[in-house]
Amino acid sequence: MEVLRKAFSQKLDPLVSEFVNCVEDDESFITDDIEGSIAHSQMLGQTGLLTPEQAENIRQGLQELSRQFSEQQITLKPEYEDVHMNVEKYLEELIGTDALRVHTARSRNDQVAFDLHSFTCRAIKRSISLLQSLQKQLLSIAEANTDVVLPGYTHLQRAQPVLLSHVLLSYISMFERDKSRFWDAFKRADCSPLGAGALSGSSLPIDPAISARLGGFTTYFNNSIDAVSDRDFIAEFLSCCAITSIHISQLSETLILWATSEFGFVTFEDDVTTASSLMPNKKNPDPLEIARAKSGTICGDLLNVLMVLKSLPTGYNRDLQETKPPLVNSADTLHLTLKVLAKVLSSMEVKSGKMLEAASDPFVIATDLVEFLVNKGVPFRTAHEQIGELFAFCRSSGFNPAMMPIARLRSFAPELTQEAIALFDAKLSANAKTSAGGTAAVRVEEMLSYWRTALGSN
Repeated sequence: MEVLRKAFSQKLDPLVSEFVNCVEDDESFITDDIEGSIAHSQMLGQTGLLTPEQAENIRQGLQELSRQFSEQQITLKPEYEDVHMNVEKYLEELIGTDALRVHTARSRNDQVAFDLHSFTCRAIKRSISLLQSLQKQLLSIAEANTDVVLPGYTHLQRAQPVLLSHVLLSYISMFERDKSRFWDAFKRADCSPLGAGALSGSSLPIDPAISARLGGFTTYFNNSIDAVSDRDFIAEFLSCCAITSIHISQLSETLILWATSEFGFVTFEDDVTTASSLMPNKKNPDPLEIARAKSGTICGDLLNVLMVLKSLPTGYNRDLQETKPPLVNSADTLHLTLKVLAKVLSSMEVKSGKMLEAASDPFVIATDLVEFLVNKGVPFRTAHEQIGELFAFCRSSGFNPAMMPIARLRSFAPELTQEAIALFDAKLSANAKTSAGGTAAVRVEEMLSYWRTALGSN
């Protein structure tokens, strides 16, 4: 390490230097760090701590560095320890002694906090955008399959017929809650820490409000100690990522099951499936399986950050450096997974015949018969027991309840009439569920219309 050693009589041991430097992790924060330095130096110029010429020289130099980094003309050097000192040293090479003034009234403590706030805000907006794209993909499939019926499941057992669109809309609702959580987290990430210094602020006439505005933030800190030590916004962002990843895992698991020979509800095109190294007959939904597994990675990142934060004393501590890798990893992992999942869905073919065949299992109409009896005045619990006995008999004897004579049906429930036979129709069953939020086509179309507007898919 070649910087900030004037007060020390020895060079930093190479092993220790390698252990504490974070250049590799800081690659993701170059843009944020330069933008923060531009905002800070412009504030110094507006408050008279830099001359207009010095502030402009620094601004132009930092913009040139941003270009050079983006075009990979320069890279971060490990000997400079982190992105902050790299930018400062490169700036000095580029513009001369004015670069020595850029760190006025600033510490790497508030500087790194700025970078992390800025990165997190960008990551949140990207997460929301990708979630919206995934929702639109699900909506497109739902709109193309409004008359497709399949069995709904509880306990992974066939339960009642539902519309495929209704199932897909349930995931749109899940992802909408995820977007809402991200937006809520954004409110707290959208806060500039510049001006907090190491932990106590500054005696120089700085104006954090200017730095915040120029840095793209809505507000700035109200306590300098909290400003440099706060990483709640990272934990909150990772919590949002973790919940979203669980929803992704649940959707992936459903699609994986649907694609099995046992279900046969969907297939995927060859460009999103993989082959077996041994069995030439295999067509594996590997992207969905990896998407399902990525929830473990993201949840692990959240736990990582929480464990770093759990026992820290007041003020800035170098432990906080370890919140960077989980932040970047979860953001990158979530964003790639969302893009891949949307791609897989775009290649999905719905096997409506197989879905209807499964939904036509007469046993999934049991609840319809119960509700038929309730409409005839039979108490629900009595109706439940009567139909339970009917289906227990059919299960043990091998009878198809849909094919039983009405007289035999009435031996279990006298209120059953010929009308009850018509209930053994999966589409009729699904479309009978007209209660608010139900699976009936009329309710599903209402929600399709709502989501077209909400997602801008008109």
